[in-house]
Amino acid sequence: MARVYYVDVAIPADRKKRGKHKTHVVFDGERTFKVRELIELAKLEASAIFIDRSFSELYDELIELLRKGVKVYELKDCILLKKLRIESNVKKSDEVDAMLLSRIPREMFRQLTVEELELKRKIRPLIRKYRRVMRWKKTFKRLTKSGFDYGLKEVIRLMTADGRRIARKIIRQVVNLPIYGEVYKSACEILGVKESAELAILTLELPLHLPMVRLKGLLGLTPDRNKGRYNHELRMHITNLAANLYIRARKNMNVSDRVAEIANSLPKEMALYRLQLIVVKALRIAYLMTVKPLAGEQ
Repeated sequence: MARVYYVDVAIPADRKKRGKHKTHVVFDGERTFKVRELIELAKLEASAIFIDRSFSELYDELIELLRKGVKVYELKDCILLKKLRIESNVKKSDEVDAMLLSRIPREMFRQLTVEELELKRKIRPLIRKYRRVMRWKKTFKRLTKSGFDYGLKEVIRLMTADGRRIARKIIRQVVNLPIYGEVYKSACEILGVKESAELAILTLELPLHLPMVRLKGLLGLTPDRNKGRYNHELRMHITNLAANLYIRARKNMNVSDRVAEIANSLPKEMALYRLQLIVVKALRIAYLMTVKPLAGEQ
């Protein structure tokens, strides 16, 4: 008999509990139980599963489920779970969230496809390569400025060209993704830029369903609180983007009026910090602009 399951997906590799195996909490309409891998649900005659969100580490499992004929639906806006917890006066837990997913109307979920997940899976190696190129380029530039040339100027030139080529690929693939593409394009419009690989990566990697205060903490933008406990890779991207916006504004290149005002009226360090906040706000606004209309679609 075909069954429908509601799954509160675990953080990949259970990062919060190092050394322990990840477990997903499943609600079948009557009881909750745990599975280590989502593919186990195919053996339980699943016809469809509804999940709160997908992580890149789970794409292989989700693709395998889809190829076995199991329909996979992802919640369009995770804020709905928080609202339901408040309305039901219950505390957050994996079991509670799995059960609450079953109370959310189906039109609040969107169906995932093999094509979408495979496209997202292809982007990850590109992002990793882009990060390596940018880090080494920065290191070589520092060496050159310190007088250690070693013919590195030609290497830097080649790495710049390679970085631009990879950036174009990342942007092109993000634009073609459902929801993410719309969020990215809206954020570009808000910031007044035509395109940006850093912004594309942040669109894909940031959990934009979280409130601003949580996003600031994740990026280390809460003064005197984080003390190094933040996502350093995402911080690198937002730092690079803020620096790029600052330079563009100072050179009178295309940016939004708000970005130009901050870059031209504040001391550099303060301006860079404020620009990072502007980027987070732009992404958050773009996300809400995109998911709210979608929440009413079938």
